[in-house]
This record gives sequence, C-alpha cells and structure tokens, in this order.
Amino acid sequence: MRVNHILGALLVATTIGIGGTTLSAPTTAQAKAKSSLTTFPKNMRGTWYHYEENNGYYYKSMKFTTKKLVLRNYFGYSGGGFTAKRTLKYVKAKSPTSLEETYNFTSKRRNRVSAFAAKSGYTKLVSGGLMVTDGNGTYKVIHKNYKGKSVKVLYKKADNMGKITDHFYQTKAQAKHFNPVGALHK
Repeated sequence: MRVNHILGALLVATTIGIGGTTLSAPTTAQAKAKSSLTTFPKNMRGTWYHYEENNGYYYKSMKFTTKKLVLRNYFGYSGGGFTAKRTLKYVKAKSPTSLEETYNFTSKRRNRVSAFAAKSGYTKLVSGGLMVTDGNGTYKVIHKNYKGKSVKVLYKKADNMGKITDHFYQTKAQAKHFNPVGALHK
C-alpha cells in the first residue's frame, strides 16, 4: 500500500515537472517577438503637432494610424506659405538596419516606415530608403500640464548627432502654448 502511494506521488511530481518545463519555454519566445512591432502603438495613434517660429511660422503634424504615418509640414511667412505632405506605409522589418540599408529609390521602397520596441518604453521609427529622415527617431508618450489638466505629449528623444529633442502635442493650440517662439529661439 505504501509503495502504491510513493509511486503515485512520484508519478504526480514527474507529470508536474514535465508540464512546468513545457509551459516556461513559450513565454521566453513571446517576449522576443515584441521587439519588432506589427502596428504603431495605440498610445501614439492620432494626430500630433509641433510648432516653431523663425521668420514666419512652421507647423509639423504627424498622423499615426495602425498601418500608416502621414507627415505634413506647414510653412507660413509674410509672402504666403506652402504645405508639404508625405505618406509612409507601415511594413514589418527584421531589424532597424534592414530598412535603413535599402538603396532602391522607387517610391514604393522609399515611402515605408517600421517601428521597433526600444528601452524604457520608447518606440523607434525607421524610414526606408537612402537618406530618408522624415519621422525617424525614438518616441515616447509622456504627460504635461496644460491649463490645469494633464495632456499627452509625444516626446522625440535627441539622437546621436546632437539634434535637439522635439515635443508633439494633440492640438495646434497646445503646440503654440508650450513653444511660443519656436525651438530655434530657446
């Protein structure tokens, strides 16, 4: 009788031990899959504005959807103004360098963008094609106080070349409030 109890306990312990090892392996694989994102993060989706003033005004807007990034630059000055627009399609890339090293200049290859998870909650955007810089950078959604309320702000981290950081806001009024004379004058 005791031998049956011992053998039963040994069988249960062995079964639990085997089951525990098979359950722990997929969780490691799932963590690795999060480095290249399938879409833009939900907290980044929507339209974001950046404002500068230098011999006129300058608005830049970035509109994120699940699979698209639309960039618009509004330049205004005393003699008039103009708008530049660029739409980038989201593609899933193997690594940031695989998209940066694309030397094909066709519009299909140039107008694409990919996102990768970075440290501390940042998202790295990489545009495809040689010398394509629109939207490139490392971004994170932070919060600032605007008229007594907390608002979301898309923060662009400074890159290795020493370019200054940028902040993008959810409305043009917020962008002008936080940067009234532009980044070039601060």
